[in-house]
Amino acid sequence: MAFIQSSKDQTWLLPPDIRDMISSDHICYLVDSFVEELDFSEFEDRYAGAGHPAYHPRILCKVLIQAMIDGIRSSRTIARCVRENVVYMYLAEKLTPDFRTISDFRKDNGDLIREIFKNTVNAAREVGSVGMEQMSIDGSVVKASASNNSTVTRNELDVIEDYIDKMLKESIVTDELEDEQLQDCRGYDQLDENGKNRVKSVCKKYADKLNNTNQDKNSRYLNNVKVAKQESDKDTTKGFSLTDPESRFIKNKKGRIELGYNTQITVDHKEGIIIANDVCQDRNDAHQLKPQLELVEKYCGRLGKNTKICADSGYIHEKNIQFLKQKELDPYIPEQIDNSYKKNPKPENNAEHPYHVSRFIYDEQRDVYICPENGILTFSYESYDGDRPEKRRVYRGIHCRDCKSKYQCTNRKDGIRQLKITYVSEDRKHLRDKMKTEQAKRIFEQRKHTVEPAIGNYKQNLRFTEFITRGLNSVKTEFNLVCAAVNLKKIWMNSG
Repeated sequence: MAFIQSSKDQTWLLPPDIRDMISSDHICYLVDSFVEELDFSEFEDRYAGAGHPAYHPRILCKVLIQAMIDGIRSSRTIARCVRENVVYMYLAEKLTPDFRTISDFRKDNGDLIREIFKNTVNAAREVGSVGMEQMSIDGSVVKASASNNSTVTRNELDVIEDYIDKMLKESIVTDELEDEQLQDCRGYDQLDENGKNRVKSVCKKYADKLNNTNQDKNSRYLNNVKVAKQESDKDTTKGFSLTDPESRFIKNKKGRIELGYNTQITVDHKEGIIIANDVCQDRNDAHQLKPQLELVEKYCGRLGKNTKICADSGYIHEKNIQFLKQKELDPYIPEQIDNSYKKNPKPENNAEHPYHVSRFIYDEQRDVYICPENGILTFSYESYDGDRPEKRRVYRGIHCRDCKSKYQCTNRKDGIRQLKITYVSEDRKHLRDKMKTEQAKRIFEQRKHTVEPAIGNYKQNLRFTEFITRGLNSVKTEFNLVCAAVNLKKIWMNSG
């Protein structure tokens, strides 16, 4: 058997046009033509006049989009591709921006990257890939660029902030951080041993960083403490990250609670184009339906009457139902399944149990429930139950103590039966009845072929399972870039 003859020592003769080394159906040509159509006049006006020349934004946009399509997000790796990969050489037009230039451009031009995403939606509409007749909304948790171990409590934040203020005023920086230096900080004595150790570790780290002569880094470290303090005023959680203070502890699909952000997308059903996206700090999706549809109308114009809107049970909320009714849209949202009995099994949660909630009769005039033993349950209070976004009305039995069946009815120690009832409007009842029909179920099932594959695409194919930037505005920019890449790749595949 013979081997193909190589020419290792022969002088290389590259073609005069680098495009001869790239296949004619490569997606980079779509990226090139797409970015060339963008309006960069604002940048050209900004950089007009004297000064050191800058890289044109069209070059950095092309490189960033192509890198995202290829699942590359590290600015150092992108910079290496520009030097070594013929596709990136072609898009960079023989220029070699370094990693910091690429990173800073991505960080400082969120508005431009949002416009890039918007233009991918417009491009998809122009080629007929967007129908605007049916769309699905879904959310997914993406891990933040922060470790669960880099968190502190609200009380610990007070001590850290107080220490840093004193350190800046009195220039207290020592090699060893002792308890005496933290005793005067408010709240230090109330911390347990673990809390004190965490505070010492953080304060020592920040003292070391403030010794650094790089003032930009110093201001960033101090700003993280201030932002974490502000976020602690907004959120009720116990832990706050000093690495990415705006991230939140959220439960992901695997059931693990980790620092992350809630990403939202709306996908058109015709060819799976993402027509709106956003990133939020919410731990559930209940308040994200309206913002998503407002973004859709901002990018694509007013939604037509009876446009089908599909979303999972996480979006079921009275305000959402009212909003969809006002917009004259056609919702397909199932009721949330209550699985609480699986975690805390109670006999009254079994539908076949003689004292199941469905066997209690509601008297609307008196606002009471009548139990199977003709006992009365009166309204007691309203509350939020766990992660549910809606208030629930709690009714308590007034004759339970004298009831012979009280311990068959409930496993509460006091024997008093409680009902937690979510308010259900007529519109919600109508939606619930509609979702029981075969036609509605068939329409809702189409989500599995549109929005869910879109999420799986960017998480698995583009390897977008964790943000590399920090802060809410920065991760929004990063996600806009991801969604723009997804849309361009979808357009390219559909056109082939």
